Amino acid sequence: MPSQLQIIEYSGLIIRNLLRLSYSYQQINKPRRRMQLQKLISALFALFFAFSCAQAASQQDRLPDIGTAGGGALSVEREQIMGDLYMRQIRATAPLVADPVLAEYLRDLGLRLVREAEGIRFPFTFFWVNQKDINAFAFFGGHVGINTGLIAETRNESELASVISHEIVHVSQRHLARQIETSQNNGGLALAGVLGAIILGMVSPDLGMAALSGSIGGIQQSQLNYSRMFEQEADRIGMDILVRSGFDPQGAPAFFGRLAEKYRYSSKLPEMLRTHPLSENRIADTRQRADLLPSPINRDERRYWLAKYRVYARHLQSHTEQTFRQQLSANDPAIVAAARYGIAIVQLDRGDAEAAERTLAPLLTAEPRNPFFIDVQADILLKQQRYNEALAMLEQAYLRLPNEQTITLNYANVALEAGQAQLAVDLLRAYLQKESDNVLAIDLLANAYAKLGKTSEMYEQRAALYALYGNFDEAINNLHNAYKQNGSELEQRRLQARIDQLLDKKRQLAALQR
Repeated sequence: MPSQLQIIEYSGLIIRNLLRLSYSYQQINKPRRRMQLQKLISALFALFFAFSCAQAASQQDRLPDIGTAGGGALSVEREQIMGDLYMRQIRATAPLVADPVLAEYLRDLGLRLVREAEGIRFPFTFFWVNQKDINAFAFFGGHVGINTGLIAETRNESELASVISHEIVHVSQRHLARQIETSQNNGGLALAGVLGAIILGMVSPDLGMAALSGSIGGIQQSQLNYSRMFEQEADRIGMDILVRSGFDPQGAPAFFGRLAEKYRYSSKLPEMLRTHPLSENRIADTRQRADLLPSPINRDERRYWLAKYRVYARHLQSHTEQTFRQQLSANDPAIVAAARYGIAIVQLDRGDAEAAERTLAPLLTAEPRNPFFIDVQADILLKQQRYNEALAMLEQAYLRLPNEQTITLNYANVALEAGQAQLAVDLLRAYLQKESDNVLAIDLLANAYAKLGKTSEMYEQRAALYALYGNFDEAINNLHNAYKQNGSELEQRRLQARIDQLLDKKRQLAALQR
């Protein structure tokens, strides 16, 4: 029988390949090729499950008692470790959106909802997945993923917030931990086997559910009821969070009801409906609850529309300039502004910076401090190599909003392009004190150190990047290079301590199976 460490290493390798293959599966349109790839994914999962069962057999006599609060096999601390490790794998395999403007918007929206939630045990992380499918998911340690296709489907910010609050409840009530513990308890299933299916399902729910069903030989009715209970709990608590945060509770029944009606007779459901089944009773209950709650009279949704149209223009690329121009006659000024903003992005991305600047000018004049507009203007000036103008604009914005993500990263990027690498280093080091896992900031900092000829520092930042993508071996190799390039004994000790920390990360992966 393989050793436990071998089981962990093989399982991690197979999970990474499952995620990569499942993403490839989503991109393939040819049925025959999809069938071949699905067979390969199934074979890989069978191999993964074999290792999982081998590990389970070696520990069968010491499985913990499992309750309903998610505190049996999975402590809060263990859940955080697992969330961190799986987030690293998702960064490496899923098409995440590297866009500081959208990241800041989603973070602000998510944290506004989190502040009104109860039972929060750890910080939340919100991130975008650039997929047109309508989906949102949450997993260990407060990680919440939102597909760009989701915001494209919503009609107002309350609808978007209703989905996010629902996912927040899944985390705060530890639904995933409780679901896994129940599966493990009912079927004697190894934890790794369930996790593999669930993480696979985040990228491709149909494949994930097939893998889970195959591994446990069919889901019992009691398990299905348990899932329905979680959905009802997330609906109820999520709506209370929505109202306390100042959103319209009608956003929940409006969005889910419209989604259910749209796909009522469809043979291919969106991921949201596969992972969050909607019965007529559930929609009716949600609508009835919303009718009893207060709705705000007016809401400022300008940032929502700008975020949505940015997704249309830059990430989904679903709208042309002509499509946006048709929205310029809308009755809502927020939609008109967002349409103009979308036009500017399309013009800039096709290389017409002059036209983009003319289109953006009225928006920037009306709201010179708006980070959405500052970001596009910075790119326009950068493309035209008008570095001094860009630096002056971003310096003023930075003085007003120090360490705001959009402004700071734009400022550092322009400084780097303008030959002011030390300014970029100063900005990024200060920002990373607040957001230490921002991959864009770390990448910029590595490039800034390279331009300054500071190779030890460059290698250290590259190590941080590799570690965030779960490639601990390459991260450690870069830290060894940093160690060799640094003549300071104090710095060498610090680098060795960092190497030891990454080795601990690898050992934590093994600890998940104990």
